[in-house]
Amino acid sequence: MIFDGIKQLPYTTLPQDDRISYLFSEKIGRFGLTNGESGMVRNIGIKAATTEWIGFLDDDDTIAPFYVHALLTKYHVHDFVVWRMIYTNRVVLPPFHANELAFGNVGISFCYNQYRLGKVYFKHNSGGEDFDFLKDLKNRTSNWKITHEIAYRVRH
Repeated sequence: MIFDGIKQLPYTTLPQDDRISYLFSEKIGRFGLTNGESGMVRNIGIKAATTEWIGFLDDDDTIAPFYVHALLTKYHVHDFVVWRMIYTNRVVLPPFHANELAFGNVGISFCYNQYRLGKVYFKHNSGGEDFDFLKDLKNRTSNWKITHEIAYRVRH
């Protein structure tokens, strides 16, 4: 996971798990990022990643304690996984009735197996970089899953 420009995260407790590594970027400031530039920060992490799975976590979000265990025991057979996320207003994305990805109904709550799919990068200034990234993943495989679990809590 990559975090931009900060050493301590004001909202997020970093899980202490040897299977998760963190990269802090001093080159990119946390504030002042415009639409699409968050993809640039994420691309730094993708480029540096040597692990089988790459996942993302924004500094104002939290992931569930079961995230890594569920990925490695339940969803590891898939090439990428889209976890459900819940916002402070109780909106869940993707919605529980959704079994397909749609613009506006996904966020950064996904991970992918780079050993199977290779390095996939975010497009800059796309305005929908998370959805565009998932479309790129879908173009590489049909072996993906939207989970039933809510594994991300979004704090805005």
